Amino acid sequence: MMNYPLLISSLLTHAAKHHPDTPIVSRRHEEAGRKEAKLHRYTYLEMHARSKRLAHVLEGRLGVTQGDRVATLALNTYR
Repeated sequence: MMNYPLLISSLLTHAAKHHPDTPIVSRRHEEAGRKEAKLHRYTYLEMHARSKRLAHVLEGRLGVTQGDRVATLALNTYR
């Protein structure tokens, strides 16, 4: 068994720490049907920083607390 809970934040931290330069690639949603559709690329380290910024905004400016439901993620894109 693990010594800590399996949280999404733990997965993001692990990826950023151990695979910081690994690219995350997704096809841009608005161009998915086109032949020349653009790809969006960024790294696990950039994704980790972006998710931390979002968490700070949710907690600080918007007053979200632990246990509050914010949204449901559905699309598999960088957005």
